[in-house]
Amino acid sequence: MIEEVNYAFRNMAEAKLRTVLTVLGIVIGIAIVVAMLAIGEGMRVSITEQLDALGGDKIIVTPPQAFALRGAPTEFKPFTSADLRAVKNLPSVKDVLPMFYRPGTIEYRGKSREIYVMGVESRGVDYFRQFYSLREGRFFTDRELRSVDLGYRVAEKFFDERVRVGERVKINQRSFEVVGVLEEIGNPEDDSSVYMTLKAAQDLYDAGDEITMLWVIAENEAAVRTLAKKIENTLEKRRGGRDFEVLTTEQLAEQVSTVVTIVTFVLGGIAGISILVGGVIIMNTMLTSVLERTREIGVLKATGASNAQVLRIFLVESALIGAVGGVLGLLLGTGLSRAIEVAGQVYIGSSFITIVDVELVTGALVFSVLVGMVSGIYPAYRAAKLDPIEALRYE
Repeated sequence: MIEEVNYAFRNMAEAKLRTVLTVLGIVIGIAIVVAMLAIGEGMRVSITEQLDALGGDKIIVTPPQAFALRGAPTEFKPFTSADLRAVKNLPSVKDVLPMFYRPGTIEYRGKSREIYVMGVESRGVDYFRQFYSLREGRFFTDRELRSVDLGYRVAEKFFDERVRVGERVKINQRSFEVVGVLEEIGNPEDDSSVYMTLKAAQDLYDAGDEITMLWVIAENEAAVRTLAKKIENTLEKRRGGRDFEVLTTEQLAEQVSTVVTIVTFVLGGIAGISILVGGVIIMNTMLTSVLERTREIGVLKATGASNAQVLRIFLVESALIGAVGGVLGLLLGTGLSRAIEVAGQVYIGSSFITIVDVELVTGALVFSVLVGMVSGIYPAYRAAKLDPIEALRYE
């Protein structure tokens, strides 16, 4: 086998330009696959970590398809304080946190930007403290109807100058004092939101006691599934139909995992086409090599080389092309995924990450070698079957 490897390296070195161009086909294919799969894996890990941080004792009651839309659907019939009380009175409910959110505008020093207005009772901070921490200032209190906390991007990125604690901003043309600025969460919607007390948000939109979302905290994780079903039945009777969704954090994680898997599969499939192209290039190169080296193959066979040895020579060469392309493609793909991560964090947030793990590295290398070998099977077979006498006569 060592002789075959040395022979393959010598042949590759003699045809440097052709070898480089052939390897390049695999490099590009592997690089794209690695980058696309790294994006998909990063999405899965990032979202899973955020959902795990929520804890398994929470149930989310939302408008239909709320997580697929930016804000509640306009035709959605909001929850009310009566719905809130009905849910809160169910057995195994520890607490219910109402939320109100709508799109809006913020104005600062003559410039305005679109934002999300999130209204929540101040005790919500206790339940989501792992997400919401202060960069500066303090959290608003329920009695402060003209005080707000700004998401990281609103304070740091939206305007020419940084918005500081103590300054005033206009939200939907109404003046508010900034009492706190949040640390970056990593989610672009959360970081582009303005937070105020529930009552202040409802008043800002003349929404009465309307509620957009309910976060239900169960007494323990064991009661979550049964409680979720009770919430569904209670609200369905009250509202005369199923115009809402009830999701446990476990169910939400499953939905997200399914979506991410589909996205990763699509990205990997698209990238896989480039690998197929690389395989065709290798096959074409090896067939050309067989034709160019016909007399050489005849000499080898005439001096005692068996069909199996000739077959191995060409298979090893095609496998080496795949391996070299795989290593270089892996390095390029890793660099590309890091560049995408940096760009994504600038435009989306710190939650955008890419992950190149051991499984991806191993898979990329093994796959590239297999592509090389499979692409070289037919050319190697052609070389092994050459008649030595005819091969020696070949011009």
